[in-house]
Amino acid sequence: MSVIVFSGPSLSARDRAAFPQIRFLPPAQQGDLYRAARGRPVAIGLIDGRFDGVPAVWHKEVLWAISQRIAVFGAASMGALRAAELAPFGMRGVGRIFRDFRDGLLTDDDEVALLHGPAETGHAALSEPMVNIRATVAAARAAGIVDDAGAAHLLATAKAQFYQQRDWPGVLAAAARLSPAMRDRLASWLPGGRIDQKRADALELLHEIQAHAARGELAPAPDFAFEWTEAWANAPWLAAHEQGAGATDALLLDALRLRGEPYLELRRAALLQHLAAETAARAQRGPDPARIAQAALEFRLPRGLLRGQDIERWAVENGLDRAGFDRLMARLATVEAMAQDRDAALGPAILDQLRLDGGYAALRERIAGCADPDPPPLPVLLAWYFRTRLGRDLPEDLEDHARSLGFRDLGHFHAALARDHALWLQDGQPPADDAGAGRQTHRQRPPGTVT
Repeated sequence: MSVIVFSGPSLSARDRAAFPQIRFLPPAQQGDLYRAARGRPVAIGLIDGRFDGVPAVWHKEVLWAISQRIAVFGAASMGALRAAELAPFGMRGVGRIFRDFRDGLLTDDDEVALLHGPAETGHAALSEPMVNIRATVAAARAAGIVDDAGAAHLLATAKAQFYQQRDWPGVLAAAARLSPAMRDRLASWLPGGRIDQKRADALELLHEIQAHAARGELAPAPDFAFEWTEAWANAPWLAAHEQGAGATDALLLDALRLRGEPYLELRRAALLQHLAAETAARAQRGPDPARIAQAALEFRLPRGLLRGQDIERWAVENGLDRAGFDRLMARLATVEAMAQDRDAALGPAILDQLRLDGGYAALRERIAGCADPDPPPLPVLLAWYFRTRLGRDLPEDLEDHARSLGFRDLGHFHAALARDHALWLQDGQPPADDAGAGRQTHRQRPPGTVT
């Protein structure tokens, strides 16, 4: 079972070599942890992460990994920060630095920040993180190398320095109130006494994550519901991952392009999804979870996707994983939400599209020639429409259903039904069977049948 750990300057090459069963990746930036989670490892460890000049690891991608029942550990550096922030959601923090951030003893990001070299140098540290200076000063105080006043002055001096320029020679040179004798003692003691707290915590994480993998246990189900937002669905690194998922999709697109008009129709429908997603992203407003759940339910039921394993199977058959399926449902919900919200404004465009499709003239002629409706009783009319015309049960919330179609209220909906029933009779259809009109037409689904 695979284990992935993001590390850089906190661990040396020798440290990493002692854990050959762990796959080490460079310091993580935004999107890296999500990509690692797509491979379904048993655990992910976040130690070092990038933040200067690139987006840092997003809390949302950690939550997504946890929602997939992947154990996520954090320690030492960026991992300690994220673990302290996300511990209530199930991220597993390890080590002293994590505990100090969790307990509020440390609050500033610069406590763990440092300048380091490129991958070719093994991400060699070029400055000293403040957490290491704090641990070292505490050890020097315990060893009698510095007194309380000297320790406080050293910490204040180091904290005042920019994190990229913070190192022990600079701290000693700037600590003007440190006595010469104390400065000399500390300079002599440092080579052997310096504490690398980040390395100690990072090694502790490796042991913890290795023990977790050895137990072969599945991470517990999270006690939160991962909410799919437009910001998440439109994250550029997520889209890039899916666009580059494989050469097969490129071949599929080429085959579709050769079909002519069917391809153009697919492209126009895809453009609608794309523009809806872009509009929602600019407005920083995506569909609420209830709308996504409803879109997913309406998609799943006709296809018999009633259980989680059915969804997984459909996703695999269609080149997706569960995350891809959820993204697709969020896009469906986005389009539907925008269509509902703009129904009145879309009226002229809908009629134009009907003209382009060739159905406008015939429908107008039918409506113009229709006699005044003489509808059956409302229960019969509703049963006729939903059971006979649509082949489905009555919706639980009839008013919400009517509004979702653009009707002002139930009265508007009922009047339209009456006209449609008259058209149906005018076309020579037999009247709806009244025998079942008095029976309950909505079948309540037992709880738990839809995952």
